[in-house]
Amino acid sequence: MRLQIVMSVVLLAAVACASPERQRGMPAGPSAAAVDTTPMGVGGVSGKFDVLFPSRADAFQFRNELEIKYQTGLNRPITMTYVDREGEVVWVQEYMRYRVNGCDHATAVARVMTQIDGGAPGGICAENRDSLIIFPPRNDSMDFRRQLEAKYQSMGRSQQSTHVDQEGSVIWTQEYMRYRVNECDHPSSVQKVFQQIDGGPVSPTCVPACRYYVSPGVSRYDDRQHTGTVDLIGDPGGCAWTAASSAPWLTFDSAYTSGSNGVSIPYTVAQNVSGGDRTGRIVFSWTGGTTTFFVDQSGSPFITSFTMTDPFRSGSTPTNECHLRSTATPCTFTVTTNLPGTSYTYAWTASYVYGGVVKTPAAGAGSSYTITDSCGASDSSATGVEADLEVVVTVTDNLGNTQTVRSGQGQQPALRIIKFGC
Repeated sequence: MRLQIVMSVVLLAAVACASPERQRGMPAGPSAAAVDTTPMGVGGVSGKFDVLFPSRADAFQFRNELEIKYQTGLNRPITMTYVDREGEVVWVQEYMRYRVNGCDHATAVARVMTQIDGGAPGGICAENRDSLIIFPPRNDSMDFRRQLEAKYQSMGRSQQSTHVDQEGSVIWTQEYMRYRVNECDHPSSVQKVFQQIDGGPVSPTCVPACRYYVSPGVSRYDDRQHTGTVDLIGDPGGCAWTAASSAPWLTFDSAYTSGSNGVSIPYTVAQNVSGGDRTGRIVFSWTGGTTTFFVDQSGSPFITSFTMTDPFRSGSTPTNECHLRSTATPCTFTVTTNLPGTSYTYAWTASYVYGGVVKTPAAGAGSSYTITDSCGASDSSATGVEADLEVVVTVTDNLGNTQTVRSGQGQQPALRIIKFGC
């Protein structure tokens, strides 16, 4: 083994992905017959900032492949050790888990030895909130391996034959784990380690160059209007992203539709007057990934809605178009509600573009509201010119319940003014 390569390998820092999965304990005396596929790390603190290591089955498979590599690829002679292969993998990995989660060398060694003696696993020493995960230096890893050898000898374990010397086993097992906690799968990690053993360069890890996540991932609200904030967190971030809402009732300022780092984004959830539960999303996208913030809003037991009629054209039949064909065309809006009070107040507004300006007829204050306008404005035609008609009504009962509905949102259809020449 080339010591220059070994030293460069173990001093590397790597970015690790934290995992929220709960980790399980290990038996005090590992056996080569075990095939447990659960994550090996054990800890009192387990959550997003506890770096998660590969399964025991994957790590043990790597150690077997390393044995073959040393035997047939490097033609290394047989040497003897008191530590069987699985014990070596389990406890080296457990030592590394303590080290990358904030424990110093002495603490990590002591906690591993306690576990070997049948004691409970110790918790991690610090939450790993940084992207940069530092693995221990070569001399610490080698010292742990020597103490592990002495521990197994004192336990009366018989010697095992192996082609992998102690230095090679601890250095390359550590390097395999460095790739795994940085999102490389088992085959990729083995390939990268063996490339280094053969004298090749140290390969990059599999962590994306840029990534974000949201906090919280989901927020839940009742049917009333709400405001909130979602944090977009870079891990490590630094690349350009865009944001878009999937629902017209979930809105945020256009200043937050793009960026290149983490940010806190205020948003608004409109009152839900549709009657049913609904889910909206703010989706953040960047080159190589996306993350989504979900908003769940419950439906309202109260439903308020309105209809429009054009008496000159459709009589009392509801319509979505008001045709301005006469010198005084009326269009009437009528609201219904099941708010629980016994009396109500109404506030109406309407707006549309006509004659090149935005027209806002006088507001109404009853359950019905009528706008009246004339044909023949400058932007009308013989065949009719369409324009959006926005109508909003707010109903409040004597108990203080209130609902606001507007055309083109929720269950209300979009409305239009059709402008004709006289």
